[in-house]
Amino acid sequence: MKPLAELFSSGGPVMFAIAGVSLTAWYLTLRSWLEAGSLRKRLLRTSVPLLKVSSLRNGARTAENSSNLSNDRAGLACFVMEHEATRLKRTLSLIGTLAAVLPLLGLLGTVLGMLISFEVIQCHGTSQPRLLAGGIGQALMTTQAGLWAAVPVLFFHHVIRGRSRVISNELSVLAHVMQAARDSSETGHGPDSLPESR
Repeated sequence: MKPLAELFSSGGPVMFAIAGVSLTAWYLTLRSWLEAGSLRKRLLRTSVPLLKVSSLRNGARTAENSSNLSNDRAGLACFVMEHEATRLKRTLSLIGTLAAVLPLLGLLGTVLGMLISFEVIQCHGTSQPRLLAGGIGQALMTTQAGLWAAVPVLFFHHVIRGRSRVISNELSVLAHVMQAARDSSETGHGPDSLPESR
């Protein structure tokens, strides 16, 4: 395998743009992966106790105040997690854009390499194969680098986007459960409030 300096010199200036975009995309991908995992764990820690409290509301008045308190805390946590989920979606949109830009940068390097080859043909004809090989090598090198950089970023982008959709669905379910528990506590439709049968 060619040394890194030789690889960049043979690929031309577009290789530096591909490297910069690739490093940015990988940084955002790694950060989004960690944020999605942390957000999912916090969501489970918040939703499981809340769902237990909501399912065990059997009209015990001593537990009603603690249930309302847990609903308030869960509501604040849910608001924070929704904000983080929205920020995660924006980051994923940026990662998708960078993954789409990388092959286009490779294509730009291909065009520049072919232009160099055509200039060599125009000036020297086809009698200088070494000069022609430089332009063709730059064209192929940048195309390969753009594709190699884009494919794994695009793969992880789809994986993290699937996790983000699961988190958004779970947040929506948690918000509905909290709203139903709040409505039932406000209207007093618990087992203690049922009219006595005659």
